[in-house]
Amino acid sequence: MYVVIKHLTKLKTPQTCHGKQLVQRARECFLLNECLTLDFEGVESISIGFFQEAILTLVNEFGADFLKCKLQVVNMSPAVEAIMQDAVIRVDGYVDRLMTLHQETVDQELYDLNLAWLVKVRTVARENALQALLIMGIADEELRLAVAKLSMDEMQALARSGCLCFAPRFTSQFIQGFGQRHHDLVDLLLAFTAG
Repeated sequence: MYVVIKHLTKLKTPQTCHGKQLVQRARECFLLNECLTLDFEGVESISIGFFQEAILTLVNEFGADFLKCKLQVVNMSPAVEAIMQDAVIRVDGYVDRLMTLHQETVDQELYDLNLAWLVKVRTVARENALQALLIMGIADEELRLAVAKLSMDEMQALARSGCLCFAPRFTSQFIQGFGQRHHDLVDLLLAFTAG
């Protein structure tokens, strides 16, 4: 996905609300496992709120390592870069506000789902790589090993992210045809592990 920042608003300086719009687009992009390019051509200034809502929220949700692979920033002026550096200096206050907000607005059902899944996947990942693949859908060996090392504090932080920590393992074709015929256990297993 390619986003031209100056197209987010008619204002000369993108604000906090535009950062929130950008985060929504980025989430959609990353959920499709696509790369995102942010083009700052013609943008001479941004608000600190835009930077905090856009960039810091994405770092908080997806992590710096993920963003290094999936996010590219182009055509940034020295003035915008200076504003971003200044915003980084003020990051402690922003992170404190963000953590308070997350603690106040956690969707309890989503948190419970995430935490239950993370606890189960950690247990399975520690005990049996094949079960981690077949039962929990963890095909990546490095991911399995990383999940196996998660602490309870880390799992709780992930569960509070506001995003579901796991994804459906079946195709749209499988779901569309699901009610049209009887499926036995082998059909279900093959559908879930096909990816």
